Amino acid sequence: MQQPRILVAGYGAWAKAENNPAAQVVKELAKRDWTGCEVIGHVMPVNTADLRGHVEDLLTTHLPDAWVGIGVSEAAIVQAEMVGINWRHFDVPDSTGTSVDRQPILPGGPVGYNATLPNAAMVAAMNEAGIPASLSFSAGTHLCNQMLYTTAHVIEERGLPTLSGFIHVPQTPANIALIPGRKRHAASMSLAMTTDALAICIDTLVAALKARHPETV
Repeated sequence: MQQPRILVAGYGAWAKAENNPAAQVVKELAKRDWTGCEVIGHVMPVNTADLRGHVEDLLTTHLPDAWVGIGVSEAAIVQAEMVGINWRHFDVPDSTGTSVDRQPILPGGPVGYNATLPNAAMVAAMNEAGIPASLSFSAGTHLCNQMLYTTAHVIEERGLPTLSGFIHVPQTPANIALIPGRKRHAASMSLAMTTDALAICIDTLVAALKARHPETV
């Protein structure tokens, strides 16, 4: 069997992050040499209407063993999201200028989907490496939550064995420095540390996949 294939989908530019750390991490991970797995990076447009189409196309094209979504938050730590809910509700517009008021992601769909990545193990590994991380039980109601919910739904709909989940990362110091009138305690994390955090998550995930499928090389 081929090595585990991990698809990392990080969001690109939008109103709160023209230079989104999620997209930056995807590009930094692509520079690393990976042994024991294949890592495919993709910068995802912040477009609520087109999100499902992108998810379906990526799953069809790459057939990953696991999907790791990445987005930016205002937190000071890395957060592994545990659940995606069937709501879209945001006044900060997406990249097309669209905002949404109390609409389901999937009319008539399940209330929520649990992430299936080994979140607890990933968080433990990041903390052990000196990178602050925690589990989170609310991914919000913007496109980060929408990716988590939509990916899980498409995977279930297609009967795929793919693991999926979403990780929120902090802003970079460079982005915080550009915010006019920023809060005194605005949170950030260096791009290097955030990239290391995601690399640890990938290594932990690959180990979990190989434990499930010992025949994987």
